[in-house]
Amino acid sequence: MKKILFISLFSFFYFSSLIAQNNLSEIEIDLINRSLEKSYALKKSVYELSIDSIERKTIRQNFIPTLELDAKYGYGASRINLDVPTVQLPITGIELFEGESRFNTQGQVFNTNLTAKALLFSGLQVNYGSKATEEKIKAKNFMLNAEKADIIKDLIDTFDKIELLKHSEIVITKSEERLAKEKQRVKTAIKNGLAIPYDRDKITAAELNLASVKVELYGNLSLLYLKLSMLTDVDMSTLEKYSFDLKPWELQNSNNTFSDRPELKALDASINAYDYKLKMNRNSFLPKVQAQASLSYSNLFNANLETPYALPGGENVNLELNKFELFPTYFLGVGMQWELFSGLKHSNETHIAHIEKNIAEEEKSDAEEQLALFAKKMQVNFEVKNQQLLFKEQEMEVAKNSLNLAIKSYQEGLISITDRLQTETEYQNAALNYYKFVAQQRMVAVDLLISTGSLQIETLKN
Repeated sequence: MKKILFISLFSFFYFSSLIAQNNLSEIEIDLINRSLEKSYALKKSVYELSIDSIERKTIRQNFIPTLELDAKYGYGASRINLDVPTVQLPITGIELFEGESRFNTQGQVFNTNLTAKALLFSGLQVNYGSKATEEKIKAKNFMLNAEKADIIKDLIDTFDKIELLKHSEIVITKSEERLAKEKQRVKTAIKNGLAIPYDRDKITAAELNLASVKVELYGNLSLLYLKLSMLTDVDMSTLEKYSFDLKPWELQNSNNTFSDRPELKALDASINAYDYKLKMNRNSFLPKVQAQASLSYSNLFNANLETPYALPGGENVNLELNKFELFPTYFLGVGMQWELFSGLKHSNETHIAHIEKNIAEEEKSDAEEQLALFAKKMQVNFEVKNQQLLFKEQEMEVAKNSLNLAIKSYQEGLISITDRLQTETEYQNAALNYYKFVAQQRMVAVDLLISTGSLQIETLKN
């Protein structure tokens, strides 16, 4: 009656989403946390998120004023050809600029500027660019949760496989013990002429088969411990001392549905990011406004100008400049910049962003259909596995009773050794099948949690 009530409770939750409830031990939770901390794939994703966060800060920091200092030093020389109306000086009668005049000039220049700039209005490019990056970060965070769920599932599957092999070892060991007792009884019976060597040889063959199975079992168990050690950085010797739970997974009601899957939330965030990208391109015609202030120092020194003229005494007229200094020179102002025509660049970018958004929307629609089907399938599978578990448990009990009866019947000479060993094998298979179905039921339960986005380390601790 209790088993029927157990199945009925799972049927009650059939059309509800489900979350984990007390299905993992503290040791298993700790190992899952260790694996999440070590995962190289997760670390890579976290690093990528850090880069995106820095990029978002960089976009917002466009409004932070900048301060620049530049300095220039140079030497310059030039030849000047000048043809202007002739001018006659009074008194001396000297004529200046007669015909074409040639001047040679040279000098040294030093200039330095301290300039501050501040973006006042970016044409909404910074605002929308920042929001697009923020949505991109959200999408990656959601996918990070999906990666964590896959790691958690892999760890639980490893726990279950280890415990399944341990239960298999127990079943095989008990069979070996029963066969050893049976073999000893047969040896005694042979000595007394009550049995034939054939019975002993059949038992020996069965023992050898069990020994072969155990060798394979130990090899697989060793590989699973090695895998778990690599995932968690815990020594194999320590892991071998742990016991993991292999019992039917219990679930309780939750409000989550397939629409809470991190993959769908990531696609929503990606669509929002494309929306902001479109707004950026559509507002590219808006002007950009920038404030600027500068302080300058300029100095023209050691300059001279050679003229083609001469004084009455024959001395050439050369002009020299020791220093021509400008300081301080201030400039304060506001500037605006319009991009009137970009060669259809923004038009093409807008078109590409629109197509990318359509692709993301189509991917979301397809994902919704696929994930809705997957969630329904997991609900059905979970219900089926629970019913099968009930039958497998009953089958194991029947096989155990048949084994006990066969042992007594063989000892009383009512059945042959072949029938006795066949019953032993049937019990082994029934017991192992039960534990295999327990492991399968647990994996279906984990997939059901994944189908509603509920497989998280926080929910596993409840």
